[in-house]
Amino acid sequence: MNNYLNFKIVGSGPSGLLLAISLAKLNFNIYITDLLTREKLINKDKTYAITHSTRKILSKFNLWSKLKSYLYKFDSLSISDSVTSDFTILTTSDLDKDICSLDTIGWVVKHSDLMNVFFDEVDNMDNICFKSSQDLSFDDIKFDYEFVSTGANSNHKKNRNLIDIRKSYNQSCLTFEVLVRGNVPRRAYEIFRKEGPLALLPLDNNKYQIIWTATSSKSMDRLNSSKSFLLDNLSTILPDNFKLDQINSDINIFPVSLSLSLPIFNFKKVVFVGDSFHTFHPVGGQGLNTCWRDVNVIYDIFNTNVPVSNRALNIFKYKYYFIRFLDIISTIVVTDSLIKFFANNKFFLLPFRKFSFLLLNKFNFMRRIILNHMTKSLIFSSIK
Repeated sequence: MNNYLNFKIVGSGPSGLLLAISLAKLNFNIYITDLLTREKLINKDKTYAITHSTRKILSKFNLWSKLKSYLYKFDSLSISDSVTSDFTILTTSDLDKDICSLDTIGWVVKHSDLMNVFFDEVDNMDNICFKSSQDLSFDDIKFDYEFVSTGANSNHKKNRNLIDIRKSYNQSCLTFEVLVRGNVPRRAYEIFRKEGPLALLPLDNNKYQIIWTATSSKSMDRLNSSKSFLLDNLSTILPDNFKLDQINSDINIFPVSLSLSLPIFNFKKVVFVGDSFHTFHPVGGQGLNTCWRDVNVIYDIFNTNVPVSNRALNIFKYKYYFIRFLDIISTIVVTDSLIKFFANNKFFLLPFRKFSFLLLNKFNFMRRIILNHMTKSLIFSSIK
């Protein structure tokens, strides 16, 4: 390792690893730690939707080409409302000119493939050291800054003098993989239902990841039911052309919440990144993409030809939080509004819901606004 600044990153999920890789490219000494082993960190049955803003970030750190063979792209997105029976289909023709040439709305990647690529990159960088929490505690290292990326409910957030804003949706997500027939290739689905949205992300021509949101009690009942009952239950709410063959993975459940952690004024050199900083409802698939935009901003702040001074470190987190504020707030507003308006069967909202789909189907510019906000985000043009 070199003699430059020492940074500690607590949490080795996708956000923590990308942060380590990006800061290592600036010749900082990076020490990553996690309570889980590398094997457990990799072998999680999760799937992520990747947006165009994330593509630019991964390309910036020379990771896109290494990840590309593991990505499955989708070129159409069906959005439907099961309460009003309205729907619209967004396609690549609705994308802005600067991204439509790629002929895809987004990509889907499995967690294990993503983590393997990231760990391979970490292993090839001499100034990144991956250690267990216990081993690192024995090392006599003075850390110039600590980054926490351990999730919304981490113990690392306790006693940190934070303003912790939280909203519980009383919902949970079931996620699992299914084999299907009769589907439209390379099409993703977002189905708004009164109990919560249901998303289908294509993993290949006949395989989908199901992200099924419902009340926590109903999700637990489904988790504890047989796979055959779950398939029968799911078949009743999928598009007519879908024919389910089998569940092809374990069934996992995770809680759904909105959270935002902001620091009380101090100069402690600790900052929260990713889900430790913010969480959103999974509708629209913005979670990990927004976390990686945190990483992009941190890299840009430190990417300067001027040596990092102690004063710069003292004000770093306030600069970081200020830059990230608008993007995070807009994501909170959009995802929370979608749940308020579409995850129910309130009679007085039905005209609004029908009018929303009428606008989407009648006016191309409305489709363009919605789709490009989802896949580009507010900071797309600033990602260099």
